[in-house]
Amino acid sequence: MKKNVAKKQDICLSTDNDHIEVTIKVPVRFRLPHTVANLKFVMVFLRLLLREDGSRLCTFQVIAQLFSYADRRNVNNYWREFEQHGFDILAFLSRKVDLVACIPLLEDFLARNILLPVTDMHRKFVKEHEIKMSLTTFQKYLSQTCSLKLLRLTQKLLLQKTCGSGAVSILRLLADQHNVPVICDGLLEQAKIKRVEPKIESGLKSCLKRKNLCMLVHYLVGSGLNLQTIALLLNVSKSTVSNLWHEIEDLPSLILNSIAKWSGKISIDEKYIKINSVPHYVITIVDFVTKLPLYTNVYPNTTRESYEECLRTFKQIYKKDPRLIVSDGSQSLKAGILAVFPRVPHQLCKFHKIRNLFARISKCHLPEAEERRFKIKVIKVFRRDTVSGRKKGIRELITILPKPAAEYVVSNIIKHWPNLSKSLTSNASERYNRKIKKVMSGRYGLKSVETAANLANSLWLKELIDKGQYILQDDSLIASLNISQICQEKLDWQHLDLLFSKNTKEAA
Repeated sequence: MKKNVAKKQDICLSTDNDHIEVTIKVPVRFRLPHTVANLKFVMVFLRLLLREDGSRLCTFQVIAQLFSYADRRNVNNYWREFEQHGFDILAFLSRKVDLVACIPLLEDFLARNILLPVTDMHRKFVKEHEIKMSLTTFQKYLSQTCSLKLLRLTQKLLLQKTCGSGAVSILRLLADQHNVPVICDGLLEQAKIKRVEPKIESGLKSCLKRKNLCMLVHYLVGSGLNLQTIALLLNVSKSTVSNLWHEIEDLPSLILNSIAKWSGKISIDEKYIKINSVPHYVITIVDFVTKLPLYTNVYPNTTRESYEECLRTFKQIYKKDPRLIVSDGSQSLKAGILAVFPRVPHQLCKFHKIRNLFARISKCHLPEAEERRFKIKVIKVFRRDTVSGRKKGIRELITILPKPAAEYVVSNIIKHWPNLSKSLTSNASERYNRKIKKVMSGRYGLKSVETAANLANSLWLKELIDKGQYILQDDSLIASLNISQICQEKLDWQHLDLLFSKNTKEAA
């Protein structure tokens, strides 16, 4: 192993086949543009620095403190990612991985899943092979697959698992596209001979795709219908509906892959539920502008750790920090926001403060007319157009309100004024929480976290289907769903009579 050593002034560079070692004997400093990639590089660079005795100059905790992180996990995660990329700076910063070896796997996978949309292919492939690969990278390597090899694999699989007339049409399409009709001539005839009609489940119409049927079930559940009612409308058993409801393995990923954009402003709140009589919480992040949910999940509590986990997942999914966060005054939530988004402006909901101030005024047992006058005054103050006008009005309230109410203004409004200056509300989250309550209630008790999460995902899907056109990708499965048409094709409206007659008898 040959080693080259070069010295110039106070800098020493030594290289061999395995390592590059730099020794700097003078105080140095450098400046870089403030970008995400540069921040990651600096964190890793600081961790690489060694003292003369070979010990690390900076611990993870020290680096975290330098960057004003609440704990060292962020830095630790970056270092672990650096290790996973073979200590290659370029691969680490660009998240590039040499996946050329995956091309044979892709060819085999594509032949087996040729009818799936590309986004579904990507999700299934990375899960099946436990490989980290972005959708863009997946599409890149798909373009490098051997078309002729793929053609032959597809022919083989189609004849092994003939899917009816679809086999014939796919073979013909491949033959025409690749200009090799001779290869398929005999296979086309065999496929016609082997044609097998698919089994049709009792009460289900064959014209409807299975996935659309699953989506319809999720939509109806998200609308507040229970499984028994849906079974009656579809003219199938309740167990069939339950299977359809659980059939899509990773519905959140399907939803997230369909979201193309968001405003950059978010509102976050939680909804209390009980699972087997044990308190749990559905934490949801909603787009402050469009009012559409961006992420939702079930958590065992509302501690800082739960909020931090939720926000870190959100950050990992959307790849950038929000421009504004709006929430209630939960201290745990505030701590979670500071841990994940320390530099993002955070505004508290003015409605919560007004409601609490009203409660303090009511406890003063004032004459009805005077109490009403104070409350109107509070509302007018928060509705003022300018920040300075609102702040001036808040200080005026201290002088005119009864002592308990005035003390609340000082301790809970003036004290937190930087987080209230924009006079915003978390109404988007509050409205969505009411929908969660509607979907979660009437289920005769939630039996598991999985059931609660599936209910939350059904509601999430329904919201995006109904009014998600502003943020969905045009070619996504969710955006292309025509629920009205699916309902016309699938719902057995004759069974509505049974539904209403049953409810009428029970009422009588």
